[in-house]
Amino acid sequence: MSKDKKKNTGDTNGISRKKFLSTSATAAAGFFVVPRHVLGGSGFTAPSDRLNIACIGVGGMGASNTRSLAELGENIYALCDVDEEYAAETLYSYPKAKRYVDFREMLDKEDEIDAVMVATPDNTHAAIAIYAMERGKHAFVQKPLTRTIYEARRMAEVAEETGVVTQMGNQGHAFESTYRIVEYIRQGAIGEVSKVDCWTNRPKGYWPQGADVHPADEMPVVPYTMHWDLWIGPSPYRPYHPDYAPFAWRGRWDFGSGSLGDMGAHIMDQPYWALDLGMPEEVHASSTPFNNEAFPLGSSVHYSFPSNGDRGPVELNWYDGGLLPPRPEELEDGKPLGASGGGMIFHGTDGKLMADVYGRNARFIPESDMNRIGEPEKTMERSPGIHEEWVAAAKGNGTTSSNFEYAAALTETMLIGNMAIRFSDSNIKLEWDADNMQVSNLPEANEWLDDRNDFRTGWREIIG
Repeated sequence: MSKDKKKNTGDTNGISRKKFLSTSATAAAGFFVVPRHVLGGSGFTAPSDRLNIACIGVGGMGASNTRSLAELGENIYALCDVDEEYAAETLYSYPKAKRYVDFREMLDKEDEIDAVMVATPDNTHAAIAIYAMERGKHAFVQKPLTRTIYEARRMAEVAEETGVVTQMGNQGHAFESTYRIVEYIRQGAIGEVSKVDCWTNRPKGYWPQGADVHPADEMPVVPYTMHWDLWIGPSPYRPYHPDYAPFAWRGRWDFGSGSLGDMGAHIMDQPYWALDLGMPEEVHASSTPFNNEAFPLGSSVHYSFPSNGDRGPVELNWYDGGLLPPRPEELEDGKPLGASGGGMIFHGTDGKLMADVYGRNARFIPESDMNRIGEPEKTMERSPGIHEEWVAAAKGNGTTSSNFEYAAALTETMLIGNMAIRFSDSNIKLEWDADNMQVSNLPEANEWLDDRNDFRTGWREIIG
């Protein structure tokens, strides 16, 4: 996006549509827009006001993202997926969209693309988004932002260098429930918060993890609809097997980020935002057995965050695989510890606040405190939605709240937890030197932060 501060006269004669869109962000304040209802009825989006979006990875959550963007009136210009069977429903839902299996070919050929949506496995997020951003494309990337800490930092760096509009797809960040949590905490509803417990039931019932999970045997035939080499991406090559695709990759170290990567962006997001946590100083973990192939079935991760401004130090604890934090004494007998899928508890000097995933169903414990405290004052401007924010900002209207600067820091915090799990048998608290992106007291852990040396030919060059 151009950073020039030139006044827009409103005359777009002789200016290409692409140049118009790329400069609209800085010229919006001085540009007169004819209301859409005048142009074509309620909800009508003029062709000149539509983004050409390329959606990459359009099965699963990618299908939902694509549908949401189309419902906003944007043009689904191209679709790209390496698993044509898994993506079939989306591919046939947009017959006018151009089709590709290789994102590089698509982005090199299709100059009319304005923005990309990326919802591939975690190991290819960084390469695809960086390739797109360096070509001036706005980027929406499904959570978690990346698989490694280096990639997260690199994504934020490229976003700043290119000036494109970015957003991570942690949809709960835009929910009313999240804003409500942030306002409760920042307005001191439970006093000063010194500890937060977060938990999820995953991976139980979702995908396999644990010490009994091993590399799958080679299948005799790769389906003709699966472009396996592209699916593998930068990770070390292995034979095709449906144990990996389309979904079970989440529990594999080479492709996914485990339960923390999958759900941390939905459950750690609220305390991370409300308390402005920044980077932890120390982290340690314990877990059930695991191996070099798959994450453990269950783990607990314990972070120590330093003081920040008027806020004192904060301890954040993560539990997954069905493990739960200690039950608060104030929680009434017979009351469950939140929803079965996961939740959070803020521990303050004046009480406790508990909520489910996305910060939903926030309540004080004991619940009688709800009458005493009431509702928070609405001090924050609400989001229209995670996709709506991104689209509007790409057109020069507003900003994104889960942009890559914020999302990279949140993702790094989650991935530091995965590093602690990986080295849980070291029996020490890992000291995190954020300024130098390294563990200062366990040098061997630093090899895990950036495994580009193991990337296959061509992929490391993309990430940089």
